[in-house]
Amino acid sequence: MDTVSDQAAGKESQKSSLQISFYIFRALAFADRNRSIASLVGVVLLVSLCDILFDVVLFEPYKGVIAFFSGGFPEGFEGVDMGFSAEVWQALLGMILGTLILVISIASQSIPKLIDLYMKDLPSLIYVWFLIVSGMHAILVNLYADIDLVRPASRVFNTHILLVLSAFFAFPYIFYILRYTKPSNVISRIYGNNIDQIHDLTTERAQALITVPKIREQYQVQMFEALNQLDDILEYVSFKELKADIIHQMSLTIHEYVRVKSHIGDEFFTVMPKVRTDISFKTMIGQYGDMEKTKTFYEQKLFRLLGNVYIRQIEDGSFDLASLVAAEMSEIGLTAIELEDDHLVDVIIIRFNTLLRFAIKHAIKNNEARNLYNVAFHYGNFVNHLADYQRIDYLKRCFMYFRIYGIEIFKHGKNSPALYFIVDVIATEMKKLLEKVYNEKWDRDLQAHLLGEILQVDNPPDVNKEDLDQGVLINNGVRILQIGLALFYERHKEEEFVERILKDVMDDVNVLGEINFSKVIEISCGRLKFAGPTFWEDTDRGNLNIYYTPDQNLVDGFKVKLYDRARLKLIETISKEFRLEEEEAQLLWEMSRLMDVKDYKAISKRSEIFEQAIQRLGQLDYEKLDLLVKLREKLRFTSENPDLVVGNSRQVAPGVQLTASYRSLTDERNNEEFSALVRFNSPNFIYIEPTDAKQLPVINKEQPLSITFRFTTSRHKRVYQFTSQFDPSKPQERNLYRVLQTEKVKIIAEG
Repeated sequence: MDTVSDQAAGKESQKSSLQISFYIFRALAFADRNRSIASLVGVVLLVSLCDILFDVVLFEPYKGVIAFFSGGFPEGFEGVDMGFSAEVWQALLGMILGTLILVISIASQSIPKLIDLYMKDLPSLIYVWFLIVSGMHAILVNLYADIDLVRPASRVFNTHILLVLSAFFAFPYIFYILRYTKPSNVISRIYGNNIDQIHDLTTERAQALITVPKIREQYQVQMFEALNQLDDILEYVSFKELKADIIHQMSLTIHEYVRVKSHIGDEFFTVMPKVRTDISFKTMIGQYGDMEKTKTFYEQKLFRLLGNVYIRQIEDGSFDLASLVAAEMSEIGLTAIELEDDHLVDVIIIRFNTLLRFAIKHAIKNNEARNLYNVAFHYGNFVNHLADYQRIDYLKRCFMYFRIYGIEIFKHGKNSPALYFIVDVIATEMKKLLEKVYNEKWDRDLQAHLLGEILQVDNPPDVNKEDLDQGVLINNGVRILQIGLALFYERHKEEEFVERILKDVMDDVNVLGEINFSKVIEISCGRLKFAGPTFWEDTDRGNLNIYYTPDQNLVDGFKVKLYDRARLKLIETISKEFRLEEEEAQLLWEMSRLMDVKDYKAISKRSEIFEQAIQRLGQLDYEKLDLLVKLREKLRFTSENPDLVVGNSRQVAPGVQLTASYRSLTDERNNEEFSALVRFNSPNFIYIEPTDAKQLPVINKEQPLSITFRFTTSRHKRVYQFTSQFDPSKPQERNLYRVLQTEKVKIIAEG
């Protein structure tokens, strides 16, 4: 029973204490809201009490002091003439008020709500009311002096004490006001008051008071008003230094708030009605529950303001201030990471993505990538902080966002070419992080996952590279960075990761073709080999060359690997398409190397290149002759291909029926004819089998007979004709006759 009664008594005591604190707070809050009235009451009480105290306690000692310095005891203090005092007080008060009106009115043109700040400045309120009350004191003394209702001490107190003190502090107060209205001091005062308010939330008194809804709402409103004041000043001032100070101090506010947030009672994070009507929160209906759950409503308010500041600065062309917003966001992120405030880290990632979106829209509209460049850099710094603290899940998320935004920026590059460089910047940030996690020996599966993200930055699945400008693909900076990353892995003997990059690079072979792919490799490797660590121009991030690699000694060896892998890739692709055997594909590769323009796919698609390559082969053995015949058939470089326009006799397909005519040896005015079937077509001879050998002309090795051959294709009904002769050295081989090849085949009829 005693324990229960003690607990009840404790609760009653706590409740009573809370009630007392509540009334005290209400009184202080009323005084704070009405500082002018409170100052007036305080000054009236102070002057009245000091007047009485001076008469009762200090008047006689004061006369002693006067006697000590003057050498005689003063008499007739009650006869002190105060006729002049009213004019003096009036002049003094007019000087101070005139200065106030002039300074405040001028300063308020560039600093909004300065008058509101002044009306809450206690030193100013106390001093002005002190002048007014002291002047009224002088009037009352003069008024009642004629009827002997005034103590002699009051005359002395007004003229010797109040007037002297007021005059003495007049000029210091004017200088104080001039310094007070200086924008940097106004900003510091708002910031300082807000920080005091935040620290006050951690006290026991505040912890108890915020359980009262009205008081909790008042705390929130005051903290929001401080941020709104800073934002208003930032919009009105024109000096960059002041704007930078405001942005920095807004950031410092969140730094301090986040550090003490764990010491603030949970009740404080309930979003109150007045806060919900704040201009920054009116569009966030439905998100209040999440903000209360994650305790991030104040951070959301500041990030909304910083987002608006960022938009204004990029629209005004203030690149440095816009960059400062992103830099401060990164520093806030570091604080959140250090304090393990995961909810705030989530919010910051979203805000960085939002800044990227703002910068992308601005870049597309103006073809100006500078803001996007700066945001990507600071976003990379934030992600680097995540890596420093081993926040793996967040790191993976940010890499995914890098990939998504890199792909989107790559899409817009066709209309805004300046954006292509930003894709390189994003890839650079990813490359730096990949090197960092490798050096710190992170899990290999994680490294492989992150590597997969950077390999997709320039290879979006829904973008057709064939529709993009070839010049962009040939000068693809992302490929340069990926090859630089491969060189890093090559130096550390990481063949698995090198192989993945090689495989990804090989995807460009089919898209670009061998010629353009070779240009890409030469440009990329050349740039890596000769690029220095610094660039010859300066940027917002200095003159660091993002394409520099310290592994330049490995470039040539890696280039050989790329070409070898490209050869295998091309051979594999063409072999699958035309079902070539290994020896056939290899012969075709050798033929493509004989051409001035070395293009393996072109020689497999274009018959004229194939024919030119045959002529450059030189003397061939029987094995290669057989391979060439098979190649021609598989590549469909024969007359059986309806899309092929036959240009030389080598393209006449086996099985074609030839009709031959020649001038009669007995009667030159008549032609004789015979028919023959093409049995075999080699690079040097057409092997034909005549229907009736008796119809063939007599072969004279000394004077070969010119024969005109005609044949018809089956689909297009084209009639081709060419003129040749039997091989004079060996016209017949077994039952077949050898006809010399010719380069002149023409169409004589088509129907």
